[in-house]
Amino acid sequence: MKKLLFVIIFCLVASLALVGCASSTSTNTKGTANTKTDVLKISVAAQNNSGQVFQYIAEARGFLKEEGVDVNMVYINNGTDAFTALAGGKVDVISTYGTGGPLIQIANGQDFTVFGGYMIIGETPCFAKPETEWTGLESFRGKKIGITRGGTPDIVLKGILYDAGLLNDVTFVEYKKNQEVLQAIASGEVDFGATATGYELQAADLGLKVKMWPDEYWPNHSCCRMLATGTWMKDEKNQEALYRLLRAYLRAEEAMQGNKDEVVDLVVKKLDLDKATVASFVKSEHMKYDSDPYKDSVVKMWNKMGKFGYIKDNKIKIEDHINTKIYKKALDSLISDYPDSQFFKDKLVQFNKNNAE
Repeated sequence: MKKLLFVIIFCLVASLALVGCASSTSTNTKGTANTKTDVLKISVAAQNNSGQVFQYIAEARGFLKEEGVDVNMVYINNGTDAFTALAGGKVDVISTYGTGGPLIQIANGQDFTVFGGYMIIGETPCFAKPETEWTGLESFRGKKIGITRGGTPDIVLKGILYDAGLLNDVTFVEYKKNQEVLQAIASGEVDFGATATGYELQAADLGLKVKMWPDEYWPNHSCCRMLATGTWMKDEKNQEALYRLLRAYLRAEEAMQGNKDEVVDLVVKKLDLDKATVASFVKSEHMKYDSDPYKDSVVKMWNKMGKFGYIKDNKIKIEDHINTKIYKKALDSLISDYPDSQFFKDKLVQFNKNNAE
C-alpha cells in the first residue's frame, strides 16, 4: 500500500513539474505550441544605413513565425521616397524616418498615423572641429550650423535653440546628405553640424569631435516612429497584422536587453556595414530603441514645430493621427501570456506615463 501511495504521489509531483516547465517566464523561450497557423503579410520600410533591429531579432528568435506575421523588408534611404511609397501603397509601414518628417507630411495633408515606435532618441550628435569652442548652447550664438532639412537632427536642434531663445541668433545651412554636412564642417563652410544616426566614425575620420548631444537638452524628444496610413489601418485584417507585428517586436525588444552584441552581429549580417560602425550606434548611450508610440513626445514635437514655422496648419489635430490602442492591446496580451516578465510590466508603466489619453 505504501509503495502504491508513493507511486501516486510521485506521478502527481512529476505532472505538476511538467506544467510548471511549460509556463515560460520569458519570451526568449519559443512558444511553438502557440504558433498561429494563419500568416498575415506586411511590408515594412527602413533605411539600410541603420536597419531595423526589432525585425532582425524577431526573425532570428522565431517571434515573427510564432505570431503569424510575414514581414517583407523594403529598404528606402530617402525619407521623401519612403513617404511617397507609404502614401502610394507601395509599403504598409515605415519605421526609421524620424518624427519631424512624418509630421510635416501630416501637416501637408497626408493620411499618416503613428502606431508605434522604433527609437525615442537616435544618436544625432552635433559635430565641430576640435578647436571650436563649446561651453554650452551660448556657443552656438552667431555661428553657422549645417543640417539636412526636416530630419530629426534639424528639428530637435531648432527646438532646443528655440527654447533657449537662440534660434534667431544662428544661421542654418542646408545640405542634402549627412556626409555633405560633415565635409562642410571639415572645410570650414560651417562651424557646427548635426547628423543622423551612424556618422560618428566618419566624423572622427575627418578629425571632427562631438560637441553636443541633443537628447541631453531635450530628453525623449522622439526620433523614428512607426507609421501606416489611416485608411489602411481601418481594415480589421490590417489591424490584426499590426497587432501581431507589435507583439513580435515587443518580444524582440525584451530579448535585446543585455544582448547588444547579438544585435550588432545581426545588423552587420543583414546590411553592408562594418562592425565598428554598427557598434558605434547600437551600443551608444544616446541611442534608445523603444517600440512605445510615445504619444506625448510626438504631440510636444508637433507643437514645438508650429512655434518655429515648420507646422503652419493649426487646424489639424495631431492626436487624430496617433493610434495607441493596437500597441496597448499587444502589450496587454503579452503581459497575460508572460505574467512573470518584469520587462512587459515595466513597459506598461512607461506606456501609461507617456501616452496620455
